[in-house]
Formats: sequence, structure tokens, C-alpha cells
Amino acid sequence: MAVRRDAIRMLLVHLNRKGHHMTTASLKLQTGQALSLRDAAGVVLTSLAGRAWLTMEGDPRDIDLAAGVAYRIERDGLTLVNVLEPSVVEVTIGEARPSWRNRLESVWNWLERSGWGRARARMARGIHYL
Repeated sequence: MAVRRDAIRMLLVHLNRKGHHMTTASLKLQTGQALSLRDAAGVVLTSLAGRAWLTMEGDPRDIDLAAGVAYRIERDGLTLVNVLEPSVVEVTIGEARPSWRNRLESVWNWLERSGWGRARARMARGIHYL
């Protein structure tokens, strides 16, 4: 079973809308189950019980999360958390950082909106040519 970061974020957003102000979720995972996080830089994983193994894309290290150990994910990319025994892993999501694609898309949308606004203003003044 793989749980994506987006699914966790959607759960937390849903709970926040219902009046529960949460930035963390505790997941109970059985031996052999995994947690899959994509572009999760800044997310903190804490093993509350049991033992988990953390592997990050592009990082030669593997992180051993024993009970009580917390680790902040340092980079974007695929991060896999495998549990070695029945475990409870707490996922703490901080403020979302906009990715370069999100920034580029917001700039493009702004340019598009401002262009349409100028075109409508020109048409209102009776100017129908560029």
C-alpha cells in the first residue's frame, strides 16, 4: 500500500475545513507496507512506534527511523518509507512551497488576464486593431 503526499494533504485540508486545524497525520502501517511521498521537501517524518526505513531519490543514504526519531526530508523527488515492523509514522506537512511550474503557471495566468483586460478596454474605446 502506498500513500501519496497529495492524499495526506487532501485529508488535512478536508479536516481543516471541518474546523480541525491539523498539519500532522499519524499513519499505522503494517510490516511490508510503504509510504510514497513525491516532492516532499520540508515534510517531517517521525516514527512514533516501530521502525521505518527512509530512502530518497538521488540520495545515497538510507535513514533508519527508530521509535521516537524524527527526520525532515531535505529534497524533492520520490521518497519511500518502508516499515520493518508494525509502526506508527507521523507525517507533518509544513507550508507548501510553490514549485517552479506553479510559479510559471501563475505568471502566465496573470499575463493572460492582463492581456484580456487591455483588449477589452481597447474594444470599449472603439479601437479594434493592434
